[in-house]
Amino acid sequence: MNYISITFQISENWQQEIVIAQLDAIGFEGFEVTEKELIAFIATGDYIEDEFLVAITPLREEYGFTFNLTEVAEQNWNEAWEKSFQPIIINHDIAVRASFHPPFPGVKYDIIIDPKMSFGTGHHATTSMMMQLMLLEDFNGKKVLDFGSGTGILSVLAAKLHAASVLAIDHEEWACNNAVENFGLNKVLMANVVRGDAALFQTEQFDLILANINLTIITGTMLQFKSALLNGGKLLISGFLESDEKAVIESAGEAGFSVGNKLLQEGWLAMSLYCE
Repeated sequence: MNYISITFQISENWQQEIVIAQLDAIGFEGFEVTEKELIAFIATGDYIEDEFLVAITPLREEYGFTFNLTEVAEQNWNEAWEKSFQPIIINHDIAVRASFHPPFPGVKYDIIIDPKMSFGTGHHATTSMMMQLMLLEDFNGKKVLDFGSGTGILSVLAAKLHAASVLAIDHEEWACNNAVENFGLNKVLMANVVRGDAALFQTEQFDLILANINLTIITGTMLQFKSALLNGGKLLISGFLESDEKAVIESAGEAGFSVGNKLLQEGWLAMSLYCE
């Protein structure tokens, strides 16, 4: 499978964040941020030029940036990840590294992620904040749903936090395959990954639901999340900007949720929701 790579000449961090949010909502799966550029990736078969131009033209006119588009082979993408993917420490407790990196000494949770084209390495603020929120919850013996699982990184952490079972769902086949690979690298046995959408969890209930996706899907799925939670359960969400906080809280309130913990990082927001 080939991919479309679009490089934006944008140096302002807040402008990069807004562009990422717009592209994430129309199916872009990978982003690389530098001091002067934003590079976005999408599978060639998922790229719709008219949809892209509708999303990006108003921002280009307002901010005055330029961009160029190239096609990238899957092998080249994976090689680029291996060259650029640096291990990180999150909250002093979690190490995220690729399989070709040596282990970090002294951390509680050592997570191995070979990302391929899937989103979720801990480097993006939303993934990092989700993992920080997870450390505040009790996963021991709990049933967990990871919706929009990407690399499976949150499922892996849930397993390391002693969850009884994890159901990971993603709509992309290559993301599901990548999650299975990462489960193997981390010796995760109680997690299962399936390809699909919210219809797959309508007949089950969970103690904890993890959803690091985007504003549109989170607000549009809030009622399904509510019905899929056991009594006393919690929903942890991210993938939206600070400017979207009002819309998310309104949607959560309409579904019967209250807001618990909130984290803000680089303009992105994450929060835990619970029912009274």
